[in-house]
Amino acid sequence: MSNDAMNYPAEHADYLAEVHEREAAATEGPWGVYNQGTMVEVVAGLEENSTGYRCRRQIARLDEEPIDNIRDHAGWSAEEDYEQLRHDASFAAGSRTDVPRLLGIIRETHERAQTLAGHLALVREFRIPVRSTLGGYAELTVERGPGPFDGRWAITDGATHSKKVWIRGTWYWLSAIGPDLAYRYTMAEAIAEAEEVAALEGTAQDDHVRTIRNEQGAATGGTR
Repeated sequence: MSNDAMNYPAEHADYLAEVHEREAAATEGPWGVYNQGTMVEVVAGLEENSTGYRCRRQIARLDEEPIDNIRDHAGWSAEEDYEQLRHDASFAAGSRTDVPRLLGIIRETHERAQTLAGHLALVREFRIPVRSTLGGYAELTVERGPGPFDGRWAITDGATHSKKVWIRGTWYWLSAIGPDLAYRYTMAEAIAEAEEVAALEGTAQDDHVRTIRNEQGAATGGTR
């Protein structure tokens, strides 16, 4: 099956296609784990019965005393070592269903990302709220450039007329600097910086409201 047919992300398509081929060639699942007390077996089509178990195919057998050169395991008891056999066998058996499911999740996520990318290609503007703790609401916008600047974005004050754009820590009139300088960001860069600017603007609004309230309080106190 081709990479295109599997619809994996391009940067990982070859590797994921190889994983898919290995998964497809392995014995059909589900796989199970059978504990014999002295060893652990991974088998396909495990069915327990009154005399023990039967299976369609034995996949692997993990011995009670495997080669283990991990220093932290040097002092393990037989019970601890056997418990590790069970964990390893469960991981191997689970991979028969885990791998195809994970491959499906990757494909589904990639398809959603492709759909989202198609939607984003149509977007001309994002609105970034300026939140203040003392009341009031405002917005900044992240706007796609017109005509030849279609692939670039600007951070603006959202005004319909006499629009200002944010560049390097300062607001400038769009009419004064022109679109070549105004539309300077990628979409991701513009959104990230606009969020920072919105936080600064929200703090400035709070400071402004606080100053007005203090002045009003002082004036009221002076007339009493």
